[in-house]
Amino acid sequence: MNSFPLPSPVLIAHRYGNALDRLAPASEAGADLVELDVWFHRGRLEVGHDKTLGPIPLRWDRWSLALGRRRPLTVADLIAALPHHLEPMFDLKGKHPGLAPALSALIAACMPGRPFAVASQHWNHLEPFIAAPDARVIRSADSPAALGLLVGEIGIWDGAGAGFNRHRFTPDLVDNLRRRTGLVLSWTVNDLPTARSLIAAGVTGIITDNLEVVRTLRADRDATSEAPSD
Repeated sequence: MNSFPLPSPVLIAHRYGNALDRLAPASEAGADLVELDVWFHRGRLEVGHDKTLGPIPLRWDRWSLALGRRRPLTVADLIAALPHHLEPMFDLKGKHPGLAPALSALIAACMPGRPFAVASQHWNHLEPFIAAPDARVIRSADSPAALGLLVGEIGIWDGAGAGFNRHRFTPDLVDNLRRRTGLVLSWTVNDLPTARSLIAAGVTGIITDNLEVVRTLRADRDATSEAPSD
């Protein structure tokens, strides 16, 4: 499990790893990690939040529909372009059994010794990374059933982190997770009052689409670290 320390709160730019031209803005805003969505499609590790329609050359997301014949961004492309000071957070999507083994092999070949995070709501994808020395493993949960399992079972994985949808927040949930892990993330937190209230409640990482949230929380964090101690 990854021994590289993280600041608190850790600031994660949500989906800013899904396009190469979004890496620089995330870095300039002060993000610690960039999240990217990873799919295994036609033997490739592809990056993006949109889904495919099988053999039909279309890609779709909740609010968009596009032709799918363009060359997709791959994880290898992203790794090659990623600034060294930015840590990737691979969010594993779908249920393809080849996804995790392929990503594990690619990371070993392309970024050995470099820290990374790997998260998924499909927890079986995370198993190949549990013993990886450079990996932060994060089990994500959204539904009440999954959250119940997360609270009950996360202690089985020494050092594993937890992630939950901010709409599921309760003080008891965060308290229970913090008893089991030091890395508790919440997504997608796009306004400062919510971010600050979650941090005050014990959340140690914020996943956000809003780079202004990243900038402000980074400034808060830097100011705290620079403040003289009594």
